Parts: sequence; C-alpha cells; structure tokens
Amino acid sequence: MVKIISDSTSDLTKELIDKLDISVIPLHILLGNDEYRDGIDITPDKIYEWADENKTTPKTSAAAVSIDDTIEMFKCVLEEDRDIVAFAISEDMSTTANVFRLAARELEAEDRIHVIDSENLSTGIGHLVVEAAVMAGEGVS
Repeated sequence: MVKIISDSTSDLTKELIDKLDISVIPLHILLGNDEYRDGIDITPDKIYEWADENKTTPKTSAAAVSIDDTIEMFKCVLEEDRDIVAFAISEDMSTTANVFRLAARELEAEDRIHVIDSENLSTGIGHLVVEAAVMAGEGVS
C-alpha cells in the first residue's frame, strides 16, 4: 500500500486530506522575525493579511520543513508497512524536496520513499496530490 504525503503548500482542505488519507508536513513560514508552522500555528488568511499589510512576500525558513518532523512522519508510515510518495513544492522555490530526500536517506528507505518535485505550488501541487491519493486508494502502484 502507498501513503501520499505532501508539504502544506498543497493547500488541501481538511475534508480532502481526511477523505483521501493524505498526510501533510507543514512548511515553516517566516513573517518578519516570527516563525509559524503553516496550517498549524497560522492560517493562509493570516499569511495573506500579513503580506498585504507589509507589502512583501512571506519567506520560508532555511529548511522549509523540519527534518525531524519529516523523519517522524515517514518513520510512522514505514512502520505501517506502507511505501511513500511525497510531493514537495517546486525545488526552484524551496528546499523541501531535498529535506524529504535526506529523511529517506536517514531512514535508509530511499527504495520505499519516492520524492516528487511538483514544479508547482498551491493549486498545482494540490491537484497532483489529490490525483495520486485517488490512485493510491484504488490500489494503483
């Protein structure tokens, strides 16, 4: 069986995440000097509000997603005897895909964790994640 994992830039609704059994790893968003976990400590609306007020685009922390959070999530899924397809925001915008690869290497599971550079963000990555989750739910490998 395959588990679909995405970073939080997929902007999927909770309903889709639950229905399609998708796990989400939050990006760490920097708003000025303050750091937040996307979708946990801050909502997209608050991020947009901050961007409008400050007339600048929010940044992600250097690692974008936490290696520790990633390893923990990947490890739990592997222990369920499931392989992983992990979708990341475009490598042109973030180090997330590389963090996913490092976590796979740390767990010595590169053969079971498949990292996809979505070459997108938001709706683009979300569309890919949903399609993959539907296929995984149907047993397509």
